[in-house]
Amino acid sequence: MRRRTHGVVLIVLVLALLLPTSTGLAEPEYPLELEGVLKGAPYIIRVPENWNGKLLVFVSPKADFDAAFLAEDELLMRGYALAATAGRSVGVAMDEITLDAKYLTDFFMQKVGKPERTVVYGISAGGIITLLSMEKFPGTYDAGIPMCAPAAGVTRNIALRFSIALAYDAAFGWPASWGLVEDLRDDLNFVTDVRPTLLPQVLNPANFARWEFVRLANDLPLAGYYTNPFPWPDLPPGVIMQMLFATDQRVQWEVAAGGRVSQNVGYVYSLSDAEKAYLQGLESTLDLDAMLAQMNAMTGIQAEPRALAYLSRVGEHSGRVHGPILMAHNALDAIAPVEHTTEYANLMASVGTQDLLTRVYVGSMPGHCNFTKEQVLAMFDAVDAWLETGNAPGPEAFPGELGFAQGFEPGPWPQPPQD
Repeated sequence: MRRRTHGVVLIVLVLALLLPTSTGLAEPEYPLELEGVLKGAPYIIRVPENWNGKLLVFVSPKADFDAAFLAEDELLMRGYALAATAGRSVGVAMDEITLDAKYLTDFFMQKVGKPERTVVYGISAGGIITLLSMEKFPGTYDAGIPMCAPAAGVTRNIALRFSIALAYDAAFGWPASWGLVEDLRDDLNFVTDVRPTLLPQVLNPANFARWEFVRLANDLPLAGYYTNPFPWPDLPPGVIMQMLFATDQRVQWEVAAGGRVSQNVGYVYSLSDAEKAYLQGLESTLDLDAMLAQMNAMTGIQAEPRALAYLSRVGEHSGRVHGPILMAHNALDAIAPVEHTTEYANLMASVGTQDLLTRVYVGSMPGHCNFTKEQVLAMFDAVDAWLETGNAPGPEAFPGELGFAQGFEPGPWPQPPQD
């Protein structure tokens, strides 16, 4: 019996010597660049020669990588590996793009190696995907940096777009060919249907007071509203972008959700006395009370139950994260108002994860996703230190000389009004 055991042990040892070991496998050489399509989603991977073991995953619903990595050269010089996915589809399929980011992160681990630390980040809608990634895949990402994210949740985002549509209707009249203001035509196209009507209205200086009514009725900042609010010159100003969201994007959500998605239960649209005086000074014939009354007559709109269930499943946040969140926003943002950060902070507080959130604001440059490379690098440095020490970054990590707005506190989400 004892002799037979020794024979088994000997056979096992011989087999172990004959089998290849993990240390004998070929490892990838750096620098390394991979580019292709993974499960239908375009991706890019870049690993520097001096890889420090840290992976940054950039997520975006755009079908290109124009904004990928932001401070790419500097991050590579610091030793970060970079991976970016554009998602398999362009539009509102947030759940799909969140999965695409997870697939890419797993793919990186298979082809390059297991990172010591993985941080997911994104700008604008990519910031939403960043938060969804942190909520849905806690074992995959160690931290998240959502930048200029419309983080109040998909239903509040759509409600804001609906409110903009109501203000436009009161100011200019809603074209019947677009469908109902609360339930758009399913095949409505911004370029062919909306823009031909919209552009002459925007370009006509006589309409300035009416556009100001649309802006003020929705508590949007002036900075970046009539100028390009993006750091990319080929994108239109905020007034056009908001109307794009109020029409084309709402249609996408309606089609995806299978029904009306707009709702504004409990909303009250109003202007301050100072705002009314300002608008009357621009155009004395405006009947502001009648315009507000028209908007308020359309409150109480509810999304269809099946559509609301879809939105809740694919685009609502839970606030339940298991790693640090550094949320960055421009203090003056006419596309994704800074109050989005308040809503997500309140959500995290409601589920007890508020200690995992730090919010930082840029005051030097108004606009949407308008950050300098120095500011972006400061954000990554702050998250690195947070993960290393376990201590959330303080104001010293975001100095005023870099353009950070220290001490800035955004207000509450404007609708429904706070008691």
